[in-house]
Amino acid sequence: MTTDNHDPIARLTLDADAVALTAALLALDADAGARVLLLSGDWSAAGASLRDASDDDPVAALAALRIPVIAWVDGDCHDEALELALAADIRLAGESAAFRMGHAREGRIPSHGGTQRLTRAVGRGQALRLLLTGETLDADEAFRTGLVHDIGVVEDAEELAAAIADAGPVAAQYVKEAIAASADLPLRDGMRLEADLSILLHSTADRAEGLRAFAEKRKPRFEGR
Repeated sequence: MTTDNHDPIARLTLDADAVALTAALLALDADAGARVLLLSGDWSAAGASLRDASDDDPVAALAALRIPVIAWVDGDCHDEALELALAADIRLAGESAAFRMGHAREGRIPSHGGTQRLTRAVGRGQALRLLLTGETLDADEAFRTGLVHDIGVVEDAEELAAAIADAGPVAAQYVKEAIAASADLPLRDGMRLEADLSILLHSTADRAEGLRAFAEKRKPRFEGR
């Protein structure tokens, strides 16, 4: 992982070490300078390491991360690797990306949230089809089903990360929290949570800086507090 106090974009490169990935994600969650995570690398190797992961589950650590997460996928993203990608907030794919949930073809089912997150991403019918058949989707098919949010090159993912990093970090975290809760809350309760978070945001230094910057017609200098 390459991140420091001067770079609000944390970059984490996947490999075959699930334990190290979990540790890196936990460390990142404690890094007050990070505003967005760009996750990329060898999704195939990461997926293979996840098959044996138990106590050190990077999928759960990724899903719990307080900052927004962008997953850049180029190449095979199968089975456990796709479960990991589904724990990201935004997924971008390269032209050579391929996605599959082939657990059932091996007589097993996902164990890192795949049934739940895939259903939320593509809907019940598509999730059933993909999980029961083990069909492989190319980048275009993944985009059409909503599994990925855009197709492009890695520079597109970098630009998106930079745009998110420019947002108020506290506001971005509250947006992520409210949207994550919307899957489980009735509309009225979700609206109440949004209102509560908005009130909390009004007490932050970043909110005051945003108002000053707007009045002075300049870019805000957010500090994440």
